[in-house]
Amino acid sequence: MTKIVLTFLAAFLCTLATARAAMTDWVEVHGGAVRLISEGPLQDGHYRAGLEFLMEPGWHTYWRYAGEAGIPPQISVTSSQNVADLDILYPVPERYNDGFSESIVYHDGIVLPFLITPVSAADPARLEIEVFFGICKDICVPGEASLSLDFRPGEQNDKLSGKLVQRDLAAVPGSGPADGLEFRSVSFDGADYIMIEAQAADGRDIDLFAAGPEGSYIGLPKLVSHADGIALWRLSTKGLTTTSEDEQLRLVLTADGSGIEKLERIMPEWLK
Repeated sequence: MTKIVLTFLAAFLCTLATARAAMTDWVEVHGGAVRLISEGPLQDGHYRAGLEFLMEPGWHTYWRYAGEAGIPPQISVTSSQNVADLDILYPVPERYNDGFSESIVYHDGIVLPFLITPVSAADPARLEIEVFFGICKDICVPGEASLSLDFRPGEQNDKLSGKLVQRDLAAVPGSGPADGLEFRSVSFDGADYIMIEAQAADGRDIDLFAAGPEGSYIGLPKLVSHADGIALWRLSTKGLTTTSEDEQLRLVLTADGSGIEKLERIMPEWLK
């Protein structure tokens, strides 16, 4: 667990140089470790924190939807004080093919940024969560942890945690055209596939990810063509479903580590 040891050392040295906001101890699991970190003080009405995963070489964990195999992070708030809202964000992931199935993953280390909105900005807050997730290499094992952090409006900035949160917050897909990426159309072929057309310059390392409402088990979009700055994917509707609270298909278009997101209403004719 060389990376974990080095991260412990970096965190220790950082505390000697500057006052540190709260971070939990690492909870080690087979193939990696997980902890909660906080950037520090209240900013723009919320605390910026994150769930940090650190994985040994060759291991990976999963995006908000795992793809054809895997266990995505399941994060539940078990208790809180002075917390009105918790927004969990997901940076741009990677496509992973193990020869049998395709998954949507994170390698090495990743922070899922948290935006925590307190009920009262003047008072301290506390967040307690349970985390259940999959972590895989040659085998896949479940990981779990119970984590809690306290937040104070006047807390000093934590340089180490701040850099980690800001790094992966910058990789969270935006909601509009950016960095030469733009969704052009989403349509149904009338039979089995949703067709997604997007603008992306030739020669870029592009990809497209999709997540349906809870209960959906869909494959990954397949690239049909990419020429003259236009890319076309097809996504099978097999396994797609809706719930009474959610009728949105989440599409994330990525290129070279950045991305944009589009929420598309699932039409009744898409469902089988």
